[in-house]
Amino acid sequence: MNRNNDNTIPADEPAETGAAVRVKKKRKKGKVAVILLLVLLLVCCGSIGYIGFTVVTNRSAEEAYGEVNELATRSAAEPATGAAQQQGNGYSPINLQKLRAINPDVYAWLRIPGTYVDYPIAQSAVDDNYYLHRNIYRRYLFAGMIYTQSCNYKDFLDPITVVYGHNMRSTTMFSSLHYFEKPDFFNKNEYFYIYTIDRVLTYRIVSAYKYDNRHIMNSFDFSNPAVLAEYQQGILNPASTLRNVRDGITLDKDSKIVILSTCMANDKKSRYLVNGVLISDVPIQEQP
Repeated sequence: MNRNNDNTIPADEPAETGAAVRVKKKRKKGKVAVILLLVLLLVCCGSIGYIGFTVVTNRSAEEAYGEVNELATRSAAEPATGAAQQQGNGYSPINLQKLRAINPDVYAWLRIPGTYVDYPIAQSAVDDNYYLHRNIYRRYLFAGMIYTQSCNYKDFLDPITVVYGHNMRSTTMFSSLHYFEKPDFFNKNEYFYIYTIDRVLTYRIVSAYKYDNRHIMNSFDFSNPAVLAEYQQGILNPASTLRNVRDGITLDKDSKIVILSTCMANDKKSRYLVNGVLISDVPIQEQP
C-alpha cells in the first residue's frame, strides 16, 4: 500500500461518521438561528426605543406649548379673532409681554388657521440655531421653537423672511404645514397672521411646495433687484411636482414675503415651504 497516497487518512485524523456530520450541521444551524434571533431582538428594541422617544418628545412639546399658549392667550371675553381680524381691526389675541418677561428673545407670534401652528417666534442674538432644540425657558426640548435667524430683522420688513420649525411626527410645531400639500386644504385656507408687540400682520398664502435644502438667505442676494425678482417668480411658479399655487397674485420689489420652512419626512435633501405675502399691517389698538 502506498502510504503517501493523497487519499490515505492519517491514523490521528479518523474519518467523521455520518452522524457526526449531521450533528455539526445542526449546531451550525442553531448558531445561525441564535444570531438571527439576536438581530431581530435588537431591531425590535431599536424600534420600540424610537417609538418611545417619539411619543415622549411629542408629548413634551404638547405640554410645553400648551402651557405657553395658555399663558399668552388673552381671555375669551376679549374680542374674537377671525373675519374681523382680516379686516385689520388691530386686535391681538396674544399677550407677548408675558412671554418676553420669560424670554426676551421671543418677539412675535405665528398663527395659521386650519392648522395646529399657534406658537411664539424667537430669535437668538448669539446662535442662529439656538432654538433648534430649546424651549422658551432655554431648556432642552427636541421639538425646539419656531425661530428666525439673525440674517433677518425682527420687524418682518425684509423682502424675504424665513421662519423655521421642526416637522414633528405629531401635530406639533410645523408638521401641519404639510396640510397645504392637499389642493382642497390649500384652496380653503388663504391666510396666516403674525403678531408683534405693536402690530398685526396678515399674510395671504401664495404657494406651498417642496424645495431643496439650501439655506435660502445665504444662497440669494435679495438686495439685488434682479435676484429678488427671479426668486419671486420661483414662488409664483415653483419648479416642483409637489406644489400648490394661488392664482391672481403678483409680487414686486415692495412685496414682503414670509417663508415658513420645515422638513420633508424621510427626505433630508428637501424642505417644504409655505409662502405668504404681506397684505395688511396695522398697529395694535389695545396694547398688552
